[in-house]
Amino acid sequence: MGSCWFFHEVGVTSAEDLIAVSYDLAWYWKVDPEEMMSRSLDLIIESQDQALRINAYRQDQ
Repeated sequence: MGSCWFFHEVGVTSAEDLIAVSYDLAWYWKVDPEEMMSRSLDLIIESQDQALRINAYRQDQ
């Protein structure tokens, strides 16, 4: 993935990792994996950040 350092910040170090994250997020948000993978990287990262935020909030309750 070249020199895209921002991938590493969210745990993505390969194309396979990006696909896995996309499928996990598709499951979490209950959307088709193809729909999730068609989103821009910014939206995928935002979706992951929000999913992590929601999970943290739910665990604190």
